Amino acid sequence: MHYGREKVSDVLAVLAIMKKEIKKASYYQDITKLRKEAVQEFAEVELSANRYKNMDSALKTIHDACVRRLKPDIDNIAAFDRFADQSLQHNSLKMKDILLRHSESYSQKAKVTEFFK
Repeated sequence: MHYGREKVSDVLAVLAIMKKEIKKASYYQDITKLRKEAVQEFAEVELSANRYKNMDSALKTIHDACVRRLKPDIDNIAAFDRFADQSLQHNSLKMKDILLRHSESYSQKAKVTEFFK
């Protein structure tokens, strides 16, 4: 499996779920709770698509995409949550910049750019 190529797509999928939930709510959302729920939801989707052998593997790999595989830009889950919050609820472009640096192809960069429009 090409985890390096998939990390940006995985992070975008998690952020998209979080973004959807933020738009549905009329109040400020706890970003850590949203991230945990988004990782769980995306893991379930990917497990049912047979990308992973079990839920534990799916959860760990997707969580890992949000943290360890974004080093040195993001070095812990609290930093991921902070950048996600700034990007999704305060219109910061820091997460976009991080994901663009980690994108390995033009199509990944285009997906990142489109997501943060």
